[in-house]
Amino acid sequence: MIGAVFRKELKAMAREGRIAALLALGAVVLAIALLVSLQRHATVASEMARAAAATRQQWDDQGDKHPHRGAHFGLYAFRPASPLTAIEPGLGDYFGQALWLEPHRRNVARFEPAQDALPAARFGDLSAGFVFAALLPLLVLAVSFDAVSGERQRGTLRMLHGAGMVPASLLAGKFFALGAGFAGFSLALAAAPVVASHAGGSLDAAMWWRAGGLGAGYLLYTAILAGLGLAVSAWMANGRSALLTLAGLWLAFVFVIPGVGAALARQAVPLPSAQAFWAAIQHDYTEGLPGDGNLAARTARHDAALLARYGVSRLADLPVGAAPLRRLQRDAYADRVHALHFDALWQRYAAQENLMRVAALLSPTLAIRNFAMKMAGTDLAHQRHYETAAERYRQTVNTAIDAWDASHTRGLTSFEDQYAGAALWRAIRPFAYTMPPAGFALRAAWPEIACLLWWCGLVAAALYGSLRRMQP
Repeated sequence: MIGAVFRKELKAMAREGRIAALLALGAVVLAIALLVSLQRHATVASEMARAAAATRQQWDDQGDKHPHRGAHFGLYAFRPASPLTAIEPGLGDYFGQALWLEPHRRNVARFEPAQDALPAARFGDLSAGFVFAALLPLLVLAVSFDAVSGERQRGTLRMLHGAGMVPASLLAGKFFALGAGFAGFSLALAAAPVVASHAGGSLDAAMWWRAGGLGAGYLLYTAILAGLGLAVSAWMANGRSALLTLAGLWLAFVFVIPGVGAALARQAVPLPSAQAFWAAIQHDYTEGLPGDGNLAARTARHDAALLARYGVSRLADLPVGAAPLRRLQRDAYADRVHALHFDALWQRYAAQENLMRVAALLSPTLAIRNFAMKMAGTDLAHQRHYETAAERYRQTVNTAIDAWDASHTRGLTSFEDQYAGAALWRAIRPFAYTMPPAGFALRAAWPEIACLLWWCGLVAAALYGSLRRMQP
């Protein structure tokens, strides 16, 4: 019986001009958004590759100079974008695409596209993921608003009941037909960037798993919307009431709840200003953490221990470089201070994210966008993974340069001395970041998965409750 309803609904959707036109229009809009997103991703990836090559060449060719001056020339750690970034750019446009790595200081990511874009760009630069998340519920409500209420108004619901049609079978058949009608959008959207990258020969196998997870999430989102549309249609007495209700839900899901949730998150967990953040780091470095003493005291202890180790009375008499060894000690302490403050900042980001997860309990659109960011690698967890890798690289580079300096000098040297050259610069390996495997994304996304399952439960309960409304 479910199969008969399923086949009948698919035929009706194919014959009805309104539904066919809506599906065709949705496909065109989504295809345009997808092509624009893929082109944007390819452009950004190309520009990033050129910038990475240029900055590395500048580092290698900076010439002879004092090694610490060379270290302050700085390196850039670029974050390669995954193909799925074309679908869901997430936080990438706001966190930045590269980190400048220099001694003594841990920096924040820079070169945010959202900061460089013209103000009008925010109205025209819509990702394919946002278009899908916002367009799909609009299409579903346009198709499903009279799926049951229309049957009731036309009198066919009474006929089906008289013929022995079980309400649950009728709803199930309509649900599977609606899901099948829109499933192609979900699968095509998740697969397109991966297929495009695979054709270009720039895809690793792990990306297929991420795309599969994203496609599964989109299918779940489609099922939630289809079930919700049917439940509302069954509960309402007529198609007009169902249409108005679903339109209100669409506005709430896509615009109101995400906007209000973001505003409340910013209000409940405010972030420190850049000036206050860096001032606090400088204070803790200069004055010291509890029990450590200030910078002068820490330096005096280090110098005394160094003189005692080598059995000399002056830094100038050391058989190794005194200044680089002092820098190593100071930078190790600075790294510790930076880690404490950056961890506190990430905890605030995480608290804001958790509030947005609470808001997603009221909006499946917000839930699927949060999930898509996890699978695309454009969320907080992946950003922190990248910044942690870049920070480890920065510490490794600075330690290597200072260790080289300490072993190639004696006593105290002048910053004007030029005794490091291309051999040292080119011995520093380039930064190479690899995105974590799909399992990392799934572990980070378990709250989003739970939220989507919560919506599945709500929709199932609504459908079950609507069975009583299926009586003619």
